[in-house]
Amino acid sequence: MFDVLIPIQMPTETGFTGESGRGGRGLNGEIAFTFGQWPASSHEMEGKRYIIVRLGLDRNEAIGKLPELFARLARASAVLDISIRPVGKDVVVLGSGERADLKNISLFPAGEMPYVEFRDGSFSVQLPISMFSDALSEPVPEVKENALKLFADVDFEATTASRFVVLSTVVELLAERQTRDDAALKLVDRWIDEASTASRQDLVQALTSNMRHESIGSAIGRIVREAGSAAGCDEVANVTFQKQARDANKKRGALLHRGNSVSVEELSALRAVVRLVLVGEIKGTPFTPIGNRRWVRTDG
Repeated sequence: MFDVLIPIQMPTETGFTGESGRGGRGLNGEIAFTFGQWPASSHEMEGKRYIIVRLGLDRNEAIGKLPELFARLARASAVLDISIRPVGKDVVVLGSGERADLKNISLFPAGEMPYVEFRDGSFSVQLPISMFSDALSEPVPEVKENALKLFADVDFEATTASRFVVLSTVVELLAERQTRDDAALKLVDRWIDEASTASRQDLVQALTSNMRHESIGSAIGRIVREAGSAAGCDEVANVTFQKQARDANKKRGALLHRGNSVSVEELSALRAVVRLVLVGEIKGTPFTPIGNRRWVRTDG
């Protein structure tokens, strides 16, 4: 039977606080928490973080659980408003007493406490581990899994502009375009017939491909409005969120095609929209300023 060790990346300014699960001082700053239904612990060794999840499953079952664990980490990223992602794609099976390399995900004999190897250092803003545990508690809807994983990558983008592009892509990914109403479809069919009669196959193709469904801007406005209503937003806030989402979609095109700049304020507004549609949250967390590039380091 096996438990799993997952190295994780977070922005260096962030972290968690709490107590060891065994009382007294635990290995590598051990902090006990719950990962979904499994007992778990968080660890940090010279700036490198990893979590241990007590699965107690056979080798194949443990490997089969990894996609669910990664999806829960992605959802926790959106709930806590900071990117948290697993490190490494290879899964290494360790024997009793073997050391884990924090470049890989490791399976190790259930109930043991593996030692690890690595080096680094940083400063951090700490949140109670209970908040991490709570953020991992809910199952992940399959329809949102890919969007959540994009969010879990966003803080590792190098620039404000690239973060903005990723966040706007998250919104578009969730905005499934719906078929237009019957009256609109009748008009579109008439235009298709007219274009066909005029031997304009280019227009026939364009009308068939693009006009039978709502625009992406309308789809984005709709999902934001639905998320805002579910989160208890008033009408003013809901309209503001919808405008910010549509503006961001247009801004992404300008960024990609014309190299326009994007401000930290625009990034911050879009991030709030993304968390609204992903997890129904309208308030930030202590991590939010870090994700929005508004962290100011003070020494002393």
